Amino acid sequence: MAADINIVVLFGGRSGEHEVSRSSAAYVIDTLRKCEEYRILPVGITREGRWYAYSGSTEAMRQDTWLDEGPVHPASLVPDTAKHYLFVSREGQTVSYPVDLVFPVLHGPNGEDGTIQGMLELAGLPFVGCGMASSALAMDKIFANSLFEQNGIAQTPWLPVDQAEWRDHPDRVLTRLKEKLSFPIFVKPARGGSSLGITKVTEEAGLSAAIETAFSHDRKVLAEEGVRGRELEIAALGAYGVPFLSPVGEIIPDRDFYDYDSKYESQSSSQLIIPADLDEETVRTVHAMARAAWRTLDCYGMARIDFFLSEDGRVLLNEINTIPGFVSISMYPRLMRAVGLGDEHLMRRLVDLALERDKRDTR
Repeated sequence: MAADINIVVLFGGRSGEHEVSRSSAAYVIDTLRKCEEYRILPVGITREGRWYAYSGSTEAMRQDTWLDEGPVHPASLVPDTAKHYLFVSREGQTVSYPVDLVFPVLHGPNGEDGTIQGMLELAGLPFVGCGMASSALAMDKIFANSLFEQNGIAQTPWLPVDQAEWRDHPDRVLTRLKEKLSFPIFVKPARGGSSLGITKVTEEAGLSAAIETAFSHDRKVLAEEGVRGRELEIAALGAYGVPFLSPVGEIIPDRDFYDYDSKYESQSSSQLIIPADLDEETVRTVHAMARAAWRTLDCYGMARIDFFLSEDGRVLLNEINTIPGFVSISMYPRLMRAVGLGDEHLMRRLVDLALERDKRDTR
């Protein structure tokens, strides 16, 4: 069968999660290439923000040698609704490739936060995953938490940390956190991803350093009360409204909490249990809250939705990740495999949803 859908896969990016983006995109590209109807056009974005069409091996992407080994050529997409092309500079000439779809595999800021999605919406280019607004809201935990709170979705107690107030009145900020939250407290960048910049604070003495660490990653910071209990995750797939949900999985971290290394290092010994050993009522609660969170942020395509199950049996929403990891140990594809949705089937469904979005969107 001849390839009849041209898909640009974006990877890398100007983010602290550049490395895991390369690995996730390598998985996505390898899987998409098994589908004969797709022609894959990988485009790498360097840490400095330069775009290059790449036609080498996915292993070089994983090893971070893709830019040196190549072949690479400067490339661009333009926000022009009449020009759905990937423009590639080769030997002084510009070659254009028609683009039917973009698959952004860009974790974290400048990729998962609505920036790329906004450009693609402006260009009228179909793309995989949540739109600009829902991506931006999910990425900003202060915005997302506020919306979840307004919609009655249970969460852990949390407070924003204002940067100007922290610089001018740090004692006031520390007093408020100690009065409103119980230790342990997790201090995190509001718009970070994959646990970068997060500190678990067990006593008052560590709060100031944790806040400074979080501000080194983002100008917006929040503090959340730690939950003693279990970490649960669910994979969501579908259109606006009511998504298909996977079984509930459980993370048993190999360290203090499920941090960046636990999620993405191949040597991590964190346990991923699918399905989690839960009673039927708890599973129903997780599913209901996942649907409510999906609707609240107007999600589309895919998301991984994370929860805590407290020691006293309360289900608490943690966060929504709109571009979940796709490395070998990642929970999202593993949760989908548990219901018989293999990797190729999952990729085809994501592509179909992207192509159907304009038909469903009534704007």
